[in-house]
Amino acid sequence: MKNISLLSLIFFIVIFAQVRIRPIYAATVTPTATPSSSITPSDTQDIQEKIKTMVKENIGSTEASLREKINLQTLVGYVGTVKSINSGNITLDSKEGTLIQITTGDKTSFTKGGVAFKLSSLALGDKVIVIGTLIKDDIVLAKRVSVVETDDNPILSGTIVAKISSLDLKKKIVGLSIQDKEVLYTLTKKSTIKLDLLETGQTIFAITKKFDGKDFLSRAKVL
Repeated sequence: MKNISLLSLIFFIVIFAQVRIRPIYAATVTPTATPSSSITPSDTQDIQEKIKTMVKENIGSTEASLREKINLQTLVGYVGTVKSINSGNITLDSKEGTLIQITTGDKTSFTKGGVAFKLSSLALGDKVIVIGTLIKDDIVLAKRVSVVETDDNPILSGTIVAKISSLDLKKKIVGLSIQDKEVLYTLTKKSTIKLDLLETGQTIFAITKKFDGKDFLSRAKVL
């Protein structure tokens, strides 16, 4: 009985030792599997969504950059007179005599003399400079519309060939025969004409100026 008891004791000691060893062994092994088990399906989906968002943002910025370059390539400018204004659309009579359709929007700026104003203040007959993007032939989406301030009393220049009908050296006036009528021209302050070298009956080629309803001569040459 003593021998059996001893054997039993040894058996229980071995079993107890195995039980104590297995948890320790398991504890040292399980941490290696922890990283793979920490990523859940929901985490994977979140990562995928973030990647999609980053890709979309990158594509969006690239598209915006390309659109800006395209807009710069199609940027045009026109100078003309406003012929009509209707619901934000402007018809412009260009210098070439072509009617240009101008479309305006919230981003269109309007200026006059460097001061901003609204579309409602634009008037028929205003001379404007339009810069924008060409949508179709003769249709422009305006980025900026600038009203050109004009002189109400401009100096008009011209040329004329006529005979001298009279001379007034004191008043510096030359009378020219135009269509059987005498038109009196006063010399401008910077005129290079020497009246003492001219004679009535001579035909001259002259550069004329018209200002404030009066006629002036700036230069003349006897033909």
